[in-house]
Amino acid sequence: MAVLHMILIVFKILGVFLLIILGILMLAVAVILFCPVRYRAEGYKDERTYGGEVGISWLFHLISFRIWYESKKGKAEYSVRILGIPVLKLISGIADRKEKKGRQKAEQPLHTEISLEEKVEKKKETSKKSGDLKSEKTGEDRKAHRTKQVKKSFVSRIRKIIQIPGKILKTLKNFQLTAEHICAKIKNIKIFLENEKFKRGKSLIFQEARKLLAHGSPRKIKGSIKLGTEDPCLTGEILGAAGIFYPLYGENFNIEPCFDQTVLEGTVFFKGRIYGIFLLISALRIIRSRDVRYIIRHFN
Repeated sequence: MAVLHMILIVFKILGVFLLIILGILMLAVAVILFCPVRYRAEGYKDERTYGGEVGISWLFHLISFRIWYESKKGKAEYSVRILGIPVLKLISGIADRKEKKGRQKAEQPLHTEISLEEKVEKKKETSKKSGDLKSEKTGEDRKAHRTKQVKKSFVSRIRKIIQIPGKILKTLKNFQLTAEHICAKIKNIKIFLENEKFKRGKSLIFQEARKLLAHGSPRKIKGSIKLGTEDPCLTGEILGAAGIFYPLYGENFNIEPCFDQTVLEGTVFFKGRIYGIFLLISALRIIRSRDVRYIIRHFN
C-alpha cells in the first residue's frame, strides 16, 4: 500500500507539473495572438529643418523599437528595449569590457624579437643569392626559349582561326535552341495565367491582402500641412486627390492650400495596431485553399 501511495503521489506531481507547462504554453499563445503589435509615427517639416520618428511596441511596451531622424544631425538613430532595458547599450558595454581585457593582456611584456637591422641584412643576403642564380643563364638559352614561345603562339593562332567556323555554327544552334526554349516557356506561362485555379487563388490572395491592409491601417491620424506650388491648377489637382482620402484622415487633419508660392510644411502623427489572431486566420484561409496550393506547386 505504501508503494502504491508513493506512485500516486509521483503521478500527482507529474500531472501538476504538466498542467503548469500547458498553462504557460496556452498563456504564451494567447499573448501572441491577442496582444496587439502597436505602431506610431510622427514627422515634421518647416522652412529649414525636418525629421521624424517611428516606434513599434508589443506586450504593453515591454518590447519596443524606435528609429528617429533629424536633419540637423544628418543621421538616423535607433534603440531597442526589452523590459525597459536598452539592449544596444548593454551589448556595447559588454564589448567595451572585453576590449579593456584585451588591452590589459596586450600591455604585458613580450618576448625579445630579432632587431630590424638583422632582418634587413638577411633580406639583402637572400636577394644577392637569387641574383647570382639568375645571372647563370646564358644568352643562348634565352634565345632558344624565345623561339619556342614564338612557335607556340603561331600554332595557337592558326588553331583559333580554323576553329572560327565551328564556333559560329555552334552559336547559331544554341541561339535556335534558346529561342525555342523561350517560346515554350512563354506558352506555358500563358496557359498557367489563363487557368481558372490561378485566377481563383489570385483573387483570394488579393482579398486577404485588402483585409490585412484595412485591419492594420492607422486608427488615429492628426496633423496639418501647408501645401502650395507656383501653378494654382496643379495645387488644385493635388487638393482634389487628397480629398479622395478624406474618410481615412477625417477632420483631425488639416490641409492648407497656398496658391501664390511653393511651400511644403507641417506636422503629421498617426498610430495603429495589428492583432496576431487576424494574421493567423488570413494565413489559414490562404493555406487551406487548393487553388493557392496549386500556384505554390507550380513555382516549386
